[in-house]
Amino acid sequence: MKNKKLKKIVIIGAGGLAREIRWLIEDINKECETYEFLGFVVSDLRKTGKFDSKDLILGDYSWLELNRLDNFCVAIGIGNPKFRIKVAQELLLLKKNIIYPNLIHPSVKYDKSSIQLGKGILICANTILTVNIKLEDFVFINLSCMVGHESVIGKGSVVNSLTKISGGVQIGEGVLIGSGATVLQYLKIGDFSTIGASALLTKSISRDIVALGVPSSNLKTKLDRNT
Repeated sequence: MKNKKLKKIVIIGAGGLAREIRWLIEDINKECETYEFLGFVVSDLRKTGKFDSKDLILGDYSWLELNRLDNFCVAIGIGNPKFRIKVAQELLLLKKNIIYPNLIHPSVKYDKSSIQLGKGILICANTILTVNIKLEDFVFINLSCMVGHESVIGKGSVVNSLTKISGGVQIGEGVLIGSGATVLQYLKIGDFSTIGASALLTKSISRDIVALGVPSSNLKTKLDRNT
């Protein structure tokens, strides 16, 4: 029999990352039973694809409006930073009483006394955050990342697996950092920029820049990246 005090939670999105977030919730529950997973919610049922878990989709946003539940929680299982921010804005307008919990895997190591956390943050297994870290709303940090002292990660940004962020790094809103990238200390990354997988960032970049390579000397605006 399920504990009636469990917080009911749905995940926005139904693809691979959404399934990984469900796994994150299951691991949190093994440590301390907290959530009852209800299913996935998508923005548009007509756009579900072959990689989506269709059998677990509850419905679209209208499902959220129709189901007024106590302790109702939502996690955003979307890996594109711009879409994470867009969905968060849509949900905040749609339903005022949704709770956006911070889902942090039990294996994550961080200084609870100095970290600053917004809402809707997801941190996956084996990540290490040191001291005086600030994570703004809806940040997603994937598996086995390292974040150094005094670093700031802006709203909706996505840090993919095995990334190393050195101390004092300032990451803007909606930034995407590819798997295995390294960002050297005290650099700044402008809003909506992208750091490629395995790239080594050795100098600060402004907004809407794509940085590729080791070191990432090949910098270009997103508008020019297909030319």
